[in-house]
Amino acid sequence: MSEQLCVSVIVPFYNAQIHIQKCINVLLNQDFTKPFEIIMIDDASTDNGTNILKKNKDQRISLYSLEKNSGPGAARNLGLKMAKGKYIFFHDVDDTVDLNILSVLYNKAISKNYDLVFCDRRFIENSQNQRNNIFAYSEDRHFDNLEIIEEMKQRFYNPLLLLGLFDFTGRLIKRSIIIDNKIFFEESLRYLEDETFSWDVLSFIKSAAYIRKQLCSFFVHPNANTALSQGLNLGFNFSNFKLIKNHIQNCLKRRGISSNEIQKIGDQAFIFYIISALISYSRSMLLGKLDHKKSIKIRKKLINDIISDREVASSI
Repeated sequence: MSEQLCVSVIVPFYNAQIHIQKCINVLLNQDFTKPFEIIMIDDASTDNGTNILKKNKDQRISLYSLEKNSGPGAARNLGLKMAKGKYIFFHDVDDTVDLNILSVLYNKAISKNYDLVFCDRRFIENSQNQRNNIFAYSEDRHFDNLEIIEEMKQRFYNPLLLLGLFDFTGRLIKRSIIIDNKIFFEESLRYLEDETFSWDVLSFIKSAAYIRKQLCSFFVHPNANTALSQGLNLGFNFSNFKLIKNHIQNCLKRRGISSNEIQKIGDQAFIFYIISALISYSRSMLLGKLDHKKSIKIRKKLINDIISDREVASSI
Protein backbone atom coordinates (compact mmCIF):
# COMPACT_ATOMS: atom_id res chain seq x y z
CA MET A 1 0.00 0.00 0.00
CA SER A 2 2.75 2.42 -0.97
CA GLU A 3 0.29 4.33 -3.18
CA GLN A 4 -1.45 7.31 -1.54
CA LEU A 5 -4.49 6.07 0.37
CA CYS A 6 -7.70 7.85 -0.52
CA VAL A 7 -9.96 6.66 2.31
CA SER A 8 -9.44 5.24 5.80
CA VAL A 9 -12.44 3.27 7.05
CA ILE A 10 -12.42 3.13 10.87
CA VAL A 11 -14.49 0.39 12.51
CA PRO A 12 -14.56 0.03 16.32
CA PHE A 13 -15.99 -3.19 17.70
CA TYR A 14 -16.67 -4.91 21.00
CA ASN A 15 -17.87 -8.52 21.29
CA ALA A 16 -19.20 -8.39 17.76
CA GLN A 17 -18.19 -11.76 16.37
CA ILE A 18 -21.62 -12.29 14.78
CA HIS A 19 -21.16 -9.11 12.71
CA ILE A 20 -17.42 -9.16 11.91
CA GLN A 21 -17.37 -11.27 8.76
CA LYS A 22 -20.37 -9.57 7.16
CA CYS A 23 -18.86 -6.18 7.92
CA ILE A 24 -15.53 -7.13 6.35
CA ASN A 25 -17.18 -8.65 3.27
CA VAL A 26 -19.15 -5.49 2.56
CA LEU A 27 -16.06 -3.29 2.87
CA LEU A 28 -13.76 -5.55 0.86
CA ASN A 29 -16.31 -5.83 -1.95
CA GLN A 30 -16.73 -2.11 -2.47
CA ASP A 31 -16.62 -1.07 -6.13
CA PHE A 32 -14.17 1.66 -5.10
CA THR A 33 -11.08 1.29 -7.29
CA LYS A 34 -8.84 3.74 -5.43
CA PRO A 35 -6.50 2.60 -2.62
CA PHE A 36 -8.17 2.50 0.79
CA GLU A 37 -7.60 0.91 4.19
CA ILE A 38 -9.87 -0.73 6.75
CA ILE A 39 -8.82 -0.06 10.35
CA MET A 40 -10.47 -2.42 12.82
CA ILE A 41 -10.23 -1.38 16.48
CA ASP A 42 -10.93 -4.05 19.08
CA ASP A 43 -12.25 -2.45 22.28
CA ALA A 44 -10.95 -5.28 24.51
CA SER A 45 -13.46 -7.88 23.29
CA THR A 46 -13.79 -11.20 25.09
CA ASP A 47 -15.30 -13.18 22.21
CA ASN A 48 -13.81 -14.69 19.04
CA GLY A 49 -14.08 -11.59 16.84
CA THR A 50 -10.36 -10.87 16.56
CA ASN A 51 -9.62 -14.46 15.53
CA ILE A 52 -12.16 -14.16 12.74
CA LEU A 53 -10.43 -11.00 11.58
CA LYS A 54 -6.98 -12.57 11.65
CA LYS A 55 -8.15 -15.18 9.15
CA ASN A 56 -8.73 -12.41 6.61
CA LYS A 57 -5.37 -11.94 4.89
CA ASP A 58 -6.35 -8.93 2.78
CA GLN A 59 -3.61 -6.31 3.08
CA ARG A 60 -6.17 -3.51 3.29
CA ILE A 61 -7.18 -4.68 6.79
CA SER A 62 -5.31 -3.56 9.90
CA LEU A 63 -6.22 -4.68 13.42
CA TYR A 64 -5.44 -2.75 16.59
CA SER A 65 -6.58 -3.46 20.14
CA LEU A 66 -7.22 -1.46 23.29
CA GLU A 67 -5.96 -3.00 26.53
CA LYS A 68 -9.24 -2.40 28.36
CA ASN A 69 -12.80 -1.66 27.32
CA SER A 70 -12.86 2.12 26.89
CA GLY A 71 -15.83 2.87 24.65
CA PRO A 72 -16.26 3.84 20.98
CA GLY A 73 -14.67 7.26 21.45
CA ALA A 74 -11.35 5.83 22.59
CA ALA A 75 -11.46 3.16 19.87
CA ARG A 76 -12.08 5.72 17.13
CA ASN A 77 -9.32 7.95 18.49
CA LEU A 78 -6.87 5.10 18.09
CA GLY A 79 -8.16 4.61 14.56
CA LEU A 80 -7.62 8.29 13.76
CA LYS A 81 -4.03 8.09 15.00
CA MET A 82 -3.36 5.16 12.68
CA ALA A 83 -5.25 6.44 9.62
CA LYS A 84 -3.36 7.59 6.52
CA GLY A 85 -6.16 8.23 4.01
CA LYS A 86 -7.08 11.59 2.55
CA TYR A 87 -10.62 11.09 3.88
CA ILE A 88 -11.98 9.38 6.99
CA PHE A 89 -15.07 7.17 6.92
CA PHE A 90 -16.47 5.94 10.26
CA HIS A 91 -18.44 2.72 10.21
CA ASP A 92 -20.22 0.70 12.92
CA VAL A 93 -19.63 -3.02 12.78
CA ASP A 94 -23.31 -3.99 13.13
CA ASP A 95 -24.52 -1.65 10.38
CA THR A 96 -24.03 -2.10 6.65
CA VAL A 97 -23.32 0.04 3.60
CA ASP A 98 -24.07 -0.23 -0.10
CA LEU A 99 -21.23 -1.54 -2.25
CA ASN A 100 -20.84 1.81 -4.00
CA ILE A 101 -20.87 4.15 -1.00
CA LEU A 102 -17.15 4.89 -0.99
CA SER A 103 -16.98 5.56 -4.73
CA VAL A 104 -20.09 7.78 -4.72
CA LEU A 105 -18.94 9.85 -1.75
CA TYR A 106 -15.30 10.06 -2.84
CA ASN A 107 -16.09 11.11 -6.42
CA LYS A 108 -18.29 13.88 -5.06
CA ALA A 109 -15.65 14.92 -2.53
CA ILE A 110 -12.85 15.34 -5.08
CA SER A 111 -15.12 17.02 -7.68
CA LYS A 112 -14.90 20.33 -5.79
CA ASN A 113 -12.47 19.47 -3.00
CA TYR A 114 -15.22 19.33 -0.37
CA ASP A 115 -14.22 19.10 3.28
CA LEU A 116 -17.23 16.89 4.04
CA VAL A 117 -19.58 14.76 1.93
CA PHE A 118 -22.52 12.83 3.33
CA CYS A 119 -25.57 10.81 2.32
CA ASP A 120 -28.71 9.50 3.99
CA ARG A 121 -29.27 6.15 5.70
CA ARG A 122 -32.01 3.60 6.10
CA PHE A 123 -33.42 2.61 9.51
CA ILE A 124 -34.07 -1.12 9.32
CA GLU A 125 -36.43 -2.62 11.91
CA ASN A 126 -38.09 -6.02 11.45
CA SER A 127 -36.64 -6.13 7.92
CA GLN A 128 -38.49 -2.93 6.98
CA ASN A 129 -36.96 0.45 6.14
CA GLN A 130 -38.62 2.85 8.57
CA ARG A 131 -37.22 5.76 6.53
CA ASN A 132 -38.47 4.68 3.12
CA ASN A 133 -38.58 7.82 0.94
CA ILE A 134 -37.61 9.99 3.93
CA PHE A 135 -34.55 12.17 3.44
CA ALA A 136 -32.78 14.89 5.37
CA TYR A 137 -33.12 17.31 2.45
CA SER A 138 -35.36 17.50 -0.61
CA GLU A 139 -32.49 17.44 -3.13
CA ASP A 140 -28.73 17.18 -3.47
CA ARG A 141 -27.19 20.15 -1.70
CA HIS A 142 -24.01 22.15 -1.40
CA PHE A 143 -23.30 23.95 1.87
CA ASP A 144 -21.01 26.95 1.92
CA ASN A 145 -19.71 28.59 5.07
CA LEU A 146 -22.83 30.69 5.73
CA GLU A 147 -25.21 27.80 5.05
CA ILE A 148 -23.32 25.60 7.53
CA ILE A 149 -23.72 28.32 10.18
CA GLU A 150 -27.45 28.52 9.46
CA GLU A 151 -27.80 24.74 9.89
CA MET A 152 -26.07 25.06 13.27
CA LYS A 153 -28.55 27.69 14.40
CA GLN A 154 -31.51 25.45 13.51
CA ARG A 155 -30.22 22.15 14.95
CA PHE A 156 -32.05 22.28 18.30
CA TYR A 157 -35.23 24.10 17.34
CA ASN A 158 -37.01 21.44 15.28
CA PRO A 159 -37.65 18.13 17.09
CA LEU A 160 -38.57 16.43 13.80
CA LEU A 161 -35.38 17.49 12.03
CA LEU A 162 -33.25 14.62 10.76
CA LEU A 163 -29.61 14.98 11.75
CA GLY A 164 -28.45 15.75 8.22
CA LEU A 165 -25.24 17.74 8.44
CA PHE A 166 -24.81 16.56 12.06
CA ASP A 167 -25.25 12.85 11.40
CA PHE A 168 -22.21 10.71 12.03
CA THR A 169 -22.49 7.79 9.64
CA GLY A 170 -22.40 7.76 5.85
CA ARG A 171 -19.88 10.55 5.47
CA LEU A 172 -16.38 11.31 4.31
CA ILE A 173 -14.41 13.86 6.34
CA LYS A 174 -11.15 15.31 5.09
CA ARG A 175 -8.52 13.90 7.44
CA SER A 176 -6.45 17.09 7.39
CA ILE A 177 -9.37 18.94 9.03
CA ILE A 178 -9.27 16.49 11.93
CA ILE A 179 -5.50 16.21 12.30
CA ASP A 180 -4.57 19.87 11.74
CA ASN A 181 -7.09 21.02 14.33
CA LYS A 182 -6.37 18.18 16.79
CA ILE A 183 -9.98 17.01 16.88
CA PHE A 184 -10.58 13.84 18.87
CA PHE A 185 -13.51 12.15 20.58
CA GLU A 186 -14.27 12.86 24.22
CA GLU A 187 -13.33 9.48 25.65
CA SER A 188 -15.23 10.12 28.88
CA LEU A 189 -18.50 10.11 26.93
CA ARG A 190 -20.30 6.84 26.25
CA TYR A 191 -23.27 8.74 24.81
CA LEU A 192 -23.37 11.64 22.32
CA GLU A 193 -19.63 11.32 21.75
CA ASP A 194 -20.34 11.08 18.01
CA GLU A 195 -22.44 14.24 17.74
CA THR A 196 -20.00 16.12 19.97
CA PHE A 197 -17.23 15.11 17.56
CA SER A 198 -19.37 16.21 14.61
CA TRP A 199 -19.79 19.68 16.12
CA ASP A 200 -16.03 19.94 16.65
CA VAL A 201 -15.43 19.01 13.00
CA LEU A 202 -18.03 21.50 11.78
CA SER A 203 -16.08 24.23 13.57
CA PHE A 204 -13.60 24.09 10.70
CA ILE A 205 -15.56 22.86 7.68
CA LYS A 206 -15.73 25.43 4.88
CA SER A 207 -17.71 23.42 2.33
CA ALA A 208 -19.89 20.33 2.41
CA ALA A 209 -22.03 18.35 -0.01
CA TYR A 210 -25.11 16.19 0.52
CA ILE A 211 -26.06 13.30 -1.79
CA ARG A 212 -29.76 12.47 -1.58
CA LYS A 213 -29.35 8.71 -1.52
CA GLN A 214 -29.70 6.16 1.25
CA LEU A 215 -26.39 4.38 0.90
CA CYS A 216 -26.07 2.89 4.40
CA SER A 217 -28.33 1.02 6.78
CA PHE A 218 -28.71 1.39 10.53
CA PHE A 219 -30.26 -1.68 12.13
CA VAL A 220 -32.67 -1.12 15.00
CA HIS A 221 -32.44 -3.98 17.49
CA PRO A 222 -35.71 -3.93 19.49
CA ASN A 223 -34.32 -5.90 22.42
CA ALA A 224 -30.94 -4.19 22.63
CA ASN A 225 -30.13 -1.24 24.87
CA THR A 226 -29.61 2.14 23.28
CA ALA A 227 -26.29 3.97 23.55
CA LEU A 228 -27.99 6.30 26.03
CA SER A 229 -29.17 3.45 28.25
CA GLN A 230 -25.74 1.87 28.24
CA GLY A 231 -24.15 5.24 28.98
CA LEU A 232 -26.42 5.98 31.94
CA ASN A 233 -26.01 2.44 33.27
CA LEU A 234 -22.24 2.91 33.17
CA GLY A 235 -22.55 6.08 35.22
CA PHE A 236 -22.95 8.88 32.65
CA ASN A 237 -22.39 11.97 34.79
CA PHE A 238 -24.88 14.82 34.56
CA SER A 239 -21.95 17.21 34.12
CA ASN A 240 -21.35 15.58 30.72
CA PHE A 241 -24.34 17.50 29.37
CA LYS A 242 -22.44 20.66 30.27
CA LEU A 243 -19.34 19.29 28.58
CA ILE A 244 -21.31 18.76 25.38
CA LYS A 245 -22.82 22.24 25.64
CA ASN A 246 -19.32 23.67 26.00
CA HIS A 247 -18.18 21.92 22.80
CA ILE A 248 -21.13 23.37 20.90
CA GLN A 249 -20.56 26.88 22.19
CA ASN A 250 -16.86 26.69 21.33
CA CYS A 251 -17.81 25.61 17.82
CA LEU A 252 -20.18 28.56 17.45
CA LYS A 253 -17.50 30.89 18.78
CA ARG A 254 -15.02 29.68 16.16
CA ARG A 255 -17.68 30.39 13.56
CA GLY A 256 -17.86 34.01 14.66
CA ILE A 257 -21.43 33.90 15.95
CA SER A 258 -22.40 36.62 18.42
CA SER A 259 -22.04 35.90 22.13
CA ASN A 260 -25.79 36.42 22.67
CA GLU A 261 -26.67 33.79 20.06
CA ILE A 262 -24.00 31.45 21.38
CA GLN A 263 -25.60 31.59 24.81
CA LYS A 264 -29.11 31.02 23.44
CA ILE A 265 -28.13 28.10 21.23
CA GLY A 266 -26.00 26.57 23.99
CA ASP A 267 -28.89 26.78 26.46
CA GLN A 268 -31.28 25.27 23.92
CA ALA A 269 -28.83 22.42 23.20
CA PHE A 270 -28.38 21.77 26.93
CA ILE A 271 -32.13 21.40 27.53
CA PHE A 272 -32.65 19.54 24.24
CA TYR A 273 -30.16 16.81 25.15
CA ILE A 274 -31.41 16.47 28.74
CA ILE A 275 -35.06 16.09 27.69
CA SER A 276 -34.09 13.69 24.88
CA ALA A 277 -32.15 11.57 27.37
CA LEU A 278 -35.00 11.46 29.86
CA ILE A 279 -37.53 10.47 27.17
CA SER A 280 -35.27 7.87 25.58
CA TYR A 281 -34.36 6.23 28.89
CA SER A 282 -38.01 6.17 30.00
CA ARG A 283 -38.97 4.56 26.71
CA SER A 284 -36.37 1.81 27.19
CA MET A 285 -37.82 1.20 30.66
CA LEU A 286 -41.35 0.92 29.30
CA LEU A 287 -40.20 -1.52 26.62
CA GLY A 288 -38.66 -3.73 29.30
CA LYS A 289 -35.11 -3.37 27.99
CA LEU A 290 -33.69 -2.42 31.39
CA ASP A 291 -33.53 -3.96 34.84
CA HIS A 292 -36.53 -2.39 36.56
CA LYS A 293 -35.10 -1.65 40.02
CA LYS A 294 -31.77 -0.40 38.72
CA SER A 295 -33.31 1.80 36.02
CA ILE A 296 -35.76 3.36 38.50
CA LYS A 297 -32.81 4.48 40.63
CA ILE A 298 -30.86 5.79 37.64
CA ARG A 299 -33.83 7.75 36.28
CA LYS A 300 -34.61 9.15 39.73
CA LYS A 301 -31.03 10.38 40.03
CA LEU A 302 -31.23 11.98 36.58
CA ILE A 303 -34.47 13.77 37.51
CA ASN A 304 -33.00 14.95 40.82
CA ASP A 305 -29.94 16.26 38.97
CA ILE A 306 -32.18 18.15 36.57
CA ILE A 307 -34.32 19.67 39.32
CA SER A 308 -31.40 20.72 41.51
CA ASP A 309 -29.05 22.11 38.86
CA ARG A 310 -28.97 25.91 38.66
CA GLU A 311 -27.70 25.92 35.10
CA VAL A 312 -30.77 23.94 33.98
CA ALA A 313 -33.06 26.55 35.56
CA SER A 314 -31.07 29.36 33.97
CA SER A 315 -31.14 27.71 30.54
CA ILE A 316 -34.90 27.17 30.72
